[in-house]
Amino acid sequence: MNEHIIYEQPVTENVRNFLKCEYLFEKFNSALQQHDIWSVKSSVSTLIEISDFIFRINLKVELLKELEKNILFLNYLYENNSIHISMHDEYITKTKNCVEVLNNIIESPSKSIIDNDFLMQIKSKLHIPAGDNFFDMPAYLNFLSSNKSFIIDSINQWYLPFKPFFSSSKLLLDTKRINSEFVALRSSSSYFEKKFNKSSKFDLVRIKMKKNINIYPDISVSTKNINIIFKTSFGQNRLSKAISENIDFELSLSCFK
Repeated sequence: MNEHIIYEQPVTENVRNFLKCEYLFEKFNSALQQHDIWSVKSSVSTLIEISDFIFRINLKVELLKELEKNILFLNYLYENNSIHISMHDEYITKTKNCVEVLNNIIESPSKSIIDNDFLMQIKSKLHIPAGDNFFDMPAYLNFLSSNKSFIIDSINQWYLPFKPFFSSSKLLLDTKRINSEFVALRSSSSYFEKKFNKSSKFDLVRIKMKKNINIYPDISVSTKNINIIFKTSFGQNRLSKAISENIDFELSLSCFK
């Protein structure tokens, strides 16, 4: 049983986007696995959210650049005995496969959603409170009342164009995490600060803390330093305040070359 929480904070914009991809996929996949009508509705809404997110940014270009860097990074880890050869070969193969798949994508995956009148009707109602109700959208209720396998197959088919983007994002994040060693530290009361020299290169901060202590890190990070204020929540309204005692935690900086 995992007794810790890992808080992650991106330093660069591309890693922020990859973490958002991971979050959206987990949100989509978790809802879809439940199979009840409300979970299915949630998965469809998340799919539309995925489409909007990818449509706004040129994620394919970001991913291809990072995947090429990932090959160099994996080679660097292997040369410095930081990764076993079997894991190196596995991740190199996965990275090259992702590059090949992405290069074969001609148009934005969001086009499959934009060209789908049924999904666009749902999207037009989502910004309205209770807009996707059943009396205004009988076609939606008809779909949700269909055979379960038909519903899941339909949603998976709509999701399929997005799959390479999420697989690539997950691979990049996994590579960063396998090279993410935690160091035990202690705050000074609620505060912790660490400065970096100009040669430091990292793009993902990870903080490991024990569960069920009602303390969390408020993280501010740049390429020059990291500042953390440890806070607690109290009362029915979950108000926040800085803690007064020192707190033990673990810090990891995911470096890149």
